[in-house]
Amino acid sequence: MPPIMDVEITNSARDKIRGFLAREGADGKALRLTVVRTHCMGGRGHAYDLRLAEGPRSEDATVTSNGLSLFVDPASAHLLGKVEIDYVEGLQESGFHVMNSNAVAKCPCGHHDLFR
Repeated sequence: MPPIMDVEITNSARDKIRGFLAREGADGKALRLTVVRTHCMGGRGHAYDLRLAEGPRSEDATVTSNGLSLFVDPASAHLLGKVEIDYVEGLQESGFHVMNSNAVAKCPCGHHDLFR
């Protein structure tokens, strides 16, 4: 059984995800949230991957927030604590931002989380 995750999808992220799902003809489908290891900091950095999902796998945890469902695999679930998924739009950067209470630091580039 994966650890308990507290995931909040902000209104801005919800609206962007719903718009994407509508454009892709995927209304009613969900997303998969995966934590992936990066090459940053000698392979200690982690990034978050959001993808369209047909449905959950047998071992997935399903999290619902703000009317949207996310499927999370067990390995990723162990790295997630209190999580906020937001969408920001700005001059220098636009996209989804994941804030995870289990991350202890950011790598020097500022894009990847480090865990103990």
